[in-house]
Amino acid sequence: MDNNLEMLIEFLVELVSVAAVIVGVALGIQKHYVYFLITVLGFAAIFNYQRIKRRIKDKRIKEIIKEQWGKERNFKRDFSKIRQLHDLLISKEKFDFIIDDITWSDLDMDIIFSKIDHTMSFPGMQYLYHILRVPSFEEDFLKKRNNIINRLMENKALSNKLQFPLFILGKEKGEDIITYFEKGIDVDTRPLNIYRFLSFLPLVGIGLLFYDMGLAFTAIIFIVSINLFFYNKNKRAINLEIENFKYIGDLILCAESIIKVGINEIESDLDEMNKVLKNLRALKKNIIKLRHNDSYRSELELIIDYLNMLVLREPKIFYKTVNLLNKHREDLLNLYVMVGQVDAYIALASYKSSLKYHTEPTLKKDKGFYLYAEKLYHPLLEEPVPYNVELNNKGALITGSNASGKSTFLKTIGINSLFAQTLYFVFAKKYTANYFRLFSSIGTTDSIVEGDSYFMAEAKALKRVIDSIDGGSPILCILDEIFRGTNTAERISAAQVVLDYLIEKDNCVIAATHDLELTSLVSEKYENYHFRETIDDEDISFDYILRPGPCVSSNAIAILKYIGYPKDIYEVAKEKAEKYLIKA
Repeated sequence: MDNNLEMLIEFLVELVSVAAVIVGVALGIQKHYVYFLITVLGFAAIFNYQRIKRRIKDKRIKEIIKEQWGKERNFKRDFSKIRQLHDLLISKEKFDFIIDDITWSDLDMDIIFSKIDHTMSFPGMQYLYHILRVPSFEEDFLKKRNNIINRLMENKALSNKLQFPLFILGKEKGEDIITYFEKGIDVDTRPLNIYRFLSFLPLVGIGLLFYDMGLAFTAIIFIVSINLFFYNKNKRAINLEIENFKYIGDLILCAESIIKVGINEIESDLDEMNKVLKNLRALKKNIIKLRHNDSYRSELELIIDYLNMLVLREPKIFYKTVNLLNKHREDLLNLYVMVGQVDAYIALASYKSSLKYHTEPTLKKDKGFYLYAEKLYHPLLEEPVPYNVELNNKGALITGSNASGKSTFLKTIGINSLFAQTLYFVFAKKYTANYFRLFSSIGTTDSIVEGDSYFMAEAKALKRVIDSIDGGSPILCILDEIFRGTNTAERISAAQVVLDYLIEKDNCVIAATHDLELTSLVSEKYENYHFRETIDDEDISFDYILRPGPCVSSNAIAILKYIGYPKDIYEVAKEKAEKYLIKA
């Protein structure tokens, strides 16, 4: 049905029903009690219409949930909001290691996140983000998470059933709930007595119906106007808090629905969720009255909501419950995280079901470092060319022409290492590696704000890696064009020393470079790999295959020709380059 037509029908049904309720009351008082039947019919019409409407809506939601399984969700995401839960959790708890912003950006993780984000709710989206920022170094923890996700992937019906209350909770609301978790609610509750007084005034108007109909309607209009004024004034004053207040009610109901469905693999987690809900019983009695999700409210509650503004129900409940909200802030945060966890795990089950192939990693805590991958690929590529690579206490130096695939390979290694230690699956046929602390320096740029040159920014990015060496878990360090912001002699010298230093400290280093001199300078500690291209008079093509050994070709001048530089430029440049190579 067209949305406009649906809204028009709903408006007319509600208008006629409310009018019937009011007319029935008035005639019943003034004429004969039989007219109260009109009021009863008005309530019945509202009741049945809302029940039918809810059933239709629930059916649509279930169809959407079923249809979306395994499919990417394309919508605009505000990562400044999404990361708020992660920032709050790391401020409250110490984690072994956290993926820093540079590495996250270098690996295009905002895009990767959007690809795997099959969540239904805002807490699910935020918790999924948190998972990806906090690698684990404990096999039992990772295996437990993976078992839950696999169970949800195998039982799609169970997952879809759990997704229903999560869908109702939604992603459109709750974006400011983290502010409440951080600071609580700071509201002056003294206006409560005023609202209590105003809420009794409509009874005065109804009482006047027994004496003077005209005076009663005049009084009711006057009282309604006063209460609407104060209602809207209050609404503006505490709008954010009211929305959080309502959202918490929906969160509690969502958690209760999840417990009813049940998941055997997280029975202990559900027990903990149930304990938190018991702590929130007193709060729920008040807060649940303000929830505004149609799919959760009973028909009776929907009818009562029509009287909400007249008796100032929202502000009275709000002011009465502020102290309870602040008292149970930590309980509500725990509940929020647990709901988000369930949603995130279902989302990952949905995403994994869409993959052509993936595997569980074998992770080691051996001394030194090891990395083996077979048919490894990048998750954003529709037709990826997979890689085979093995590094046993030796780093990897990647050479190749421009656009040949070096950066994609570096990111593929980083993304899979991160997935191995967060989601316990990788985009490969086989994968064995150490537990790594992941750092990168790929997309370094100069900073106008901080006044850093390109070289200074890159040097700082590398310094953070060096400062993180502690002799514990090895670092997986991914570097692209190390020290490219300075002259050739200093770049090659500094790059050699840094690459050697990192390897000597038992860290796995995978670096891409255009400086072919490095391939021989660090060959004792690094395996050489390269990408190549095919150049003819009309075109340049790449096969993106990772090959052993250093690169023996270049394509910079060929690209000048390919994109239309004048012949006088690219031919002379080619001659000079050949002379330089002969001298070298």
